[in-house]
This record gives sequence, C-alpha cells and structure tokens, in this order.
Amino acid sequence: MTVNSNLLKEKLAYSKKYIERLRKIIEVSKEEFLEDFSLQLQSERIFEVISQLMLDICTHIVAHSSETPPSTYSDCIKKLVNIGVIGEDESDDFIKIVKMRNLLVHQYGIVDPEILFESLKLIDSDFSRFKEKILSWLQN
Repeated sequence: MTVNSNLLKEKLAYSKKYIERLRKIIEVSKEEFLEDFSLQLQSERIFEVISQLMLDICTHIVAHSSETPPSTYSDCIKKLVNIGVIGEDESDDFIKIVKMRNLLVHQYGIVDPEILFESLKLIDSDFSRFKEKILSWLQN
C-alpha cells in the first residue's frame, strides 16, 4: 500500500488558515497576549490543530511503511527519521511540538501563557520546516 500524497497535500493546505491566524497572534506584544484570555484560548486551539495535522501526516506515512507501528506520537516522529522523511536533528523540534500538544489536549497541568506564547513562535517556524520536508519527500 502506498502513501496517499493527495491526502497529505490536502492536510498541509488545510493548515494555511491556521498558520495565517497564528502569525497574526504572534505579532501582538507578549503583554497583550498575557492579558487576553480569549487570545490564549484561540492559540491553544490553533496549536492543537496544527500539531494534530503533523501527527496525522506522520501516522499516515508510518502506517504505509515497513516500520513497526509507533507506541507514542513521539515515537512516530522518530520513525519519520528512519524512513528518511526528516533528519535526526529536526526530530527533537517536532517532538517538542508533540509534547506541548499533549499538554494542551490532555490538560496535564495549567498551561503557562508565557510558554504558550513562545511555543506559538516555534510551531510557526517548525511547521514550515515540517511542511517543506513532507513536500520534498513526496516529490522524491
């Protein structure tokens, strides 16, 4: 069974509106962000959606490879390294996104708005790299 490249491209395209909104949010000052609970809630949801798109793409690729099924989402990212989709050096950045996603989704604790604000900046650049890697891998 082969990877459905159209599905993966659709998922990447779907991220566009979330990335656009994310970029507007990270333009506000840190102080404004910390005072605006509504903006924080929007940010949590945007982070959740973008990170879930990454994981959906990751699980799809791994499921259609010779790799054994991942035991965790972090493990899924590591399997992308084994498959040759991403580099070892990038996997740590993507795993940080997975960990932040887990914190947001599962409410393991109170989310520090300062950490959320910094995480938004990171996911903006890291998701762009992830997208480039996926598209490049699909072309090859």
